[in-house]
Amino acid sequence: MPNDLEFIDAQDEYLFDPIEWGVEDITTCSTPSRAPQSARSGGLLQYLSAANPSPSLVDRIIEPGPARDAHFWFDVRNVRSWTAFNSNIMASVPELLMLLHGKIHVDALPTPQVVNTSPVTRDQLYVSHRDHFGSKLNTALKASSAQSSIRMRNLQSRGHRMQPDFVSSYPSSQQQIASSYPAQRGRVIGIVLCYEQWSSGMRNGNPAQKVRYLSGLARLQHFLREHGCRYGFIITEIELVCIRYGGDDLIYESSKSESSAAFAATSSSSPIPIFGYLDVSDAIPLSRHTQDGRDIKMTAALALWYLHMQAGDQPLPGHHHWKLEIGGSSAMTRKKHLNRDPWMPKPVLREIRRAKRERGWMWPNEEFSKREREGKRMLVGR
Repeated sequence: MPNDLEFIDAQDEYLFDPIEWGVEDITTCSTPSRAPQSARSGGLLQYLSAANPSPSLVDRIIEPGPARDAHFWFDVRNVRSWTAFNSNIMASVPELLMLLHGKIHVDALPTPQVVNTSPVTRDQLYVSHRDHFGSKLNTALKASSAQSSIRMRNLQSRGHRMQPDFVSSYPSSQQQIASSYPAQRGRVIGIVLCYEQWSSGMRNGNPAQKVRYLSGLARLQHFLREHGCRYGFIITEIELVCIRYGGDDLIYESSKSESSAAFAATSSSSPIPIFGYLDVSDAIPLSRHTQDGRDIKMTAALALWYLHMQAGDQPLPGHHHWKLEIGGSSAMTRKKHLNRDPWMPKPVLREIRRAKRERGWMWPNEEFSKREREGKRMLVGR
């Protein structure tokens, strides 16, 4: 596995040195192989619909951490199907359709390097996804924009602070992300979990499986709130699931419960999300692909591209803006919530005590606790 960051395209509009700031540009983690020169042009749809590596299931499962007590599985309160996240809706946006079918010189669409398909640990699985999907996504995003484009990057480990696996933002934000995380926000957040830890099917499993399902979503929600952004994803060895966080005021006003009545509306430049409310897409198998790229099927790479296109400066028609207002702990935006879905298990006494001990509160309608610290959530950002 390459461990250097020497290959950087001179035409990229970097405003910082990734080595100096400890942020890796995923496209620099490998040297992609070039397609044969006989093929003169291709298209984004064909590129994003090609077959992906098929990693085997990870054998050695280690629960993600550290600092996992900053969030708990019961922080997720409402899970809805993100029915609008599909190929038909995507194809109805003329700008996206034009990008997908436009001709691009083959040299601009290099094939990602061969990756390890037998990961033993979650970290090895992460590296495989970084080198394949991260590299392919950044290539597609760069080809989709005539100017500086949003980029997916991975943050190098910084002590014991819990971090997401992938943070996507514009290059001008990367210096701040690396030097004062989370003083600047990402626009799309991604985490890698092992299939034995998390899968979309666990939602319909036994109570223990439901807890694991909600735990993965709660981990992502924690990062989305830290960065003050709406869009994220979870990827395993088998599937990709894209997630939209926070709902909207129409949903809140039509469904709010007595438990959220204590939330006092405040003026903010961006929407305040509904705590624990997530729209979850249908699971997208990593094995899904098309041979010629003519038919639009929601492949994993295409889904990641579509998700990132929703995180631009201007929202796509019919989609929500990526930016959310969370505020500091004393802002108590967690009080904006709805009743929990009835299918969710009830926490046991041991979990209740642990939440109280670790962070000072159990349910989002509880008052501010001295254990909650200011300055760990986003207030402003690009």
